[in-house]
Amino acid sequence: MSLISYFVTFAVVVFCWYQGMVPGRVVGQFALFSIVLNGAFWVLIQSDFNLRFKDPSMTGAQMVLSLLPALWVMFHLDAGQARAAFLMIAMVPLLYGILALSLRQFLAVSLWFIALYGLLYLAIWTFKPHLLTGARDMVQTLAFVLVMAEMAIIGGFISGLRGKLRDRNRDLKAAMARIQELVNVDDLTGVYNRRRLFEVISEESSRYSRTPGSFSLCLLDIDHFKEVNDSYGHQAGDTILKTVAQCVANDLRAIDCFGRYGGEEFLIVLPQTPLNGASVKAERVRKAIEELRFPQITDALRISVSIGVAEYVCGENTDETLARADQALYRAKDSGRNQVITSAAPGPSAAVAAD
Repeated sequence: MSLISYFVTFAVVVFCWYQGMVPGRVVGQFALFSIVLNGAFWVLIQSDFNLRFKDPSMTGAQMVLSLLPALWVMFHLDAGQARAAFLMIAMVPLLYGILALSLRQFLAVSLWFIALYGLLYLAIWTFKPHLLTGARDMVQTLAFVLVMAEMAIIGGFISGLRGKLRDRNRDLKAAMARIQELVNVDDLTGVYNRRRLFEVISEESSRYSRTPGSFSLCLLDIDHFKEVNDSYGHQAGDTILKTVAQCVANDLRAIDCFGRYGGEEFLIVLPQTPLNGASVKAERVRKAIEELRFPQITDALRISVSIGVAEYVCGENTDETLARADQALYRAKDSGRNQVITSAAPGPSAAVAAD
């Protein structure tokens, strides 16, 4: 954007030369000055040296230095009206400040603009005093100062609004993330809920259709949970659910997904894991839960889980995979509980129990 602005101003300088208002060398000097300035900022950015500054974009510096080539042309313009036209062009860089500068920074840049404009008039008064026309130049200078002040205040105000908008967007994103978390997380256990589990299973199924790779499901159920509730109360049952959830969640990979499937049932989604690997993982989970202790309830309390494991196979509906895991879970319960049963892929082979 800055480079385009220089090209626009350069076109005006060329037109002034064409009209005989400035010598040809001024056109070359403006072009060289512009190339050097833009090149210097480009080098600073490409070398990452700009990252050492408080404002890595160097917006204020670019705005102030961009005025120098225009002032150089204005010094060589004898017509006061032409200098006034260049003043309008010189104020264009102030618009870029709206994107980044605060009110204080805007005022600082405006003071630099006024100071440099004052140096221009000092140079004209020193070397070309005959060009000064008293009242006209005073009006032009006063108008420039007032416009600069207004631009600084309005620009700073708009920049402030942009800052507030950024803050509100950040707060909104945080709130949306929190809402999403509440939607996906089970209130009691703090792990994913059924809704999120189904989303992940669907995602894994879609990924499998693009790049085939195993993923397995482990459906686990706390044994005799109703008896625990009846004996120790529902608060004790809640404590057990939270403890079991934390125990399993702490022993998962980053790519795994674990959540409460419903009641005392939990589901583990194991991406990139075939049936035998899922069975090993399920057995490790079973043993970890078997070793849990609940001193806050009673030292004598022990719990166990039964786990059904199924691997997704090509062409199968995910509901069918879940159904096979559920069937394996029921077989584990019917076989005495506290064990892992795997479900073989659909076909004549039967499911086998894990050691």
